[in-house]
Amino acid sequence: MRLTERDRPATRFRVRRYLRPYRGALATAIVITMAETIVALAQPWPMKFVVDNALGGQPLPHFLQPLSSLSVNALAGVAAAAMVLFIAAGALLGYLSTYLSGAASERIGADLRAAVHERMLFLPVRFHDDNRSGELVSRLVSDVDRVQDAMVVSLMTTLPGILTFVGVIVLMFTIDPVLSLAALVILPILGAVVVARRNGIRRAQRNAREEEGRLAALATDVVRNVRAVQAFNHEPVAQARFERQNVAAARASIFALDLEARYSPLADIVLAIGSAGVLWFGVTRVTSGRLTLGVLLVFLAYLASLYAPIRSFARLARTMAKAGASRERIAHVMNDAETAPEPADPVTAEPPATGLCLRDVCFSYSANVPVLRDVSLEIPTGESVCLVGPSGVGKSTLLALLLRFYDPDSGSIELDGTDFRRFSLASLRSQFALVPQDAWIVDGTIADNIAFARPDATMADVERAAHVALVDEFVERLPKSYDTIVGESGSLLSGGQRRRIALARAVLRDAPVLLLDEPTSGLDPTSEDAVIEAIRNAAHGKTLLVASHRLSVAAITDRVVVFEHGQVMEDGNPAALLDRDGEFARLWSLQHRDHLRGDAAIPSPPQTPRRR
Repeated sequence: MRLTERDRPATRFRVRRYLRPYRGALATAIVITMAETIVALAQPWPMKFVVDNALGGQPLPHFLQPLSSLSVNALAGVAAAAMVLFIAAGALLGYLSTYLSGAASERIGADLRAAVHERMLFLPVRFHDDNRSGELVSRLVSDVDRVQDAMVVSLMTTLPGILTFVGVIVLMFTIDPVLSLAALVILPILGAVVVARRNGIRRAQRNAREEEGRLAALATDVVRNVRAVQAFNHEPVAQARFERQNVAAARASIFALDLEARYSPLADIVLAIGSAGVLWFGVTRVTSGRLTLGVLLVFLAYLASLYAPIRSFARLARTMAKAGASRERIAHVMNDAETAPEPADPVTAEPPATGLCLRDVCFSYSANVPVLRDVSLEIPTGESVCLVGPSGVGKSTLLALLLRFYDPDSGSIELDGTDFRRFSLASLRSQFALVPQDAWIVDGTIADNIAFARPDATMADVERAAHVALVDEFVERLPKSYDTIVGESGSLLSGGQRRRIALARAVLRDAPVLLLDEPTSGLDPTSEDAVIEAIRNAAHGKTLLVASHRLSVAAITDRVVVFEHGQVMEDGNPAALLDRDGEFARLWSLQHRDHLRGDAAIPSPPQTPRRR
């Protein structure tokens, strides 16, 4: 069940909506279950037929008169055959209802899981900043499973249970009203037990699900960073943390299980007392001649059938308590967090004709900790700009604002004179191609990773993008070429190879604006030179914004913007900024002091790049 763009921000989580596409299958399963219930209600009567009519010699009912000429053994055989027939029919109907409801349940769960996953994809980055990925995966898998089970179990238990309950009571009152009243005395007591336990079980289940989510988040974090764990001999610490959380999750689950387990014996004792009272009272009515033995056996069978749906309702209450805790966790994803707001009448962004403009932009991730302060920039189309400065001054944040991962706290960002917030998100982001610092390598082949930007790209498109980004230089040396598996997060590749693959992906996207976040960070000089050359090729004919604290990248750009404490300190051509002997010149000198030899000068400053 796919949500439309217009529905996503305002959609409220309602479980019933996921049942609608499968109403036919569920209705058929319910009808079959009702037929199964009717067959089950008929099953005790062959016993009465054997005890009262075959063995007791009582005359057969009118509709069974054709069997009156049969011997006792023959009548018993007919009764036995009827019992087998009823049981076989019930088994067949049970199979059909179980299959139909189970298949519908799996499809409902798949739809719900797809909807939760889709919602996660469209949630703002702030939401993902506040929630650990392992915790979200736990909601997507385990919590959806519990809600899925509860949806179908409640539907397949409630109606057949009510039908059985009503049918049995009607038959019991038809058989013996007085004995029936005695059997119903315990129901209020049992109902009070169920109500008293329900809220406590739900609270315990909610706590257990939270602890399990924390465990999943911790395990995901450790597995993702297993190389760092091993490199720092952190295995004992990581294992100790996992064991503590594992014990906490187990204790929470055991406490919830304990609450449920306490209910079962109490309910069984209440039902046993009721059954014992009915048995004693029924025997007194048989000995007084008010009831036959066969009818008493049928009544006791119905009594067991009456208590069966009561037990199923009690189990349903526990299942619903578990699902209620999971439903709240899913609702937090589906309801509580909003996607980035779309305008009511969105404008479609086109390739920029006049460029980007930031006007007095301020932004902070948390209150009272500003990251960007009154940043104003104009970036004409086709210009290459390097954002430099020490780590933490807001360079990467500015790129995130351009992609509208976040919105400015104040000020505005414009594309061709139009505020970003007026564009549809999809069209706005289509104007940008991002090469992040961590390279975003997915588990698959090299070709898969490049084609991530355009799933419909042909192999020829992939190879052309790889050539521009100089990926073909190392791919040609690999045994499987573009079909080489890169491993999770690109673990089988070098840092430079990952960067060039990410750059090839951006080239394939063919967006007007190319955003690079620390493209040479952590690379050796050879790899850095290769990546810079790849950037030269990829940036041809595009607007380029590079965030970097490595100034070697600045040498290939038209303009350098120096940030300090979230503000623009210097802005201009790199060679001109060096001549000015300001902050950029200081940073250049610091980064190149290792090249000094005696009285040798700093390497030649970057020349003014040739305008494209």
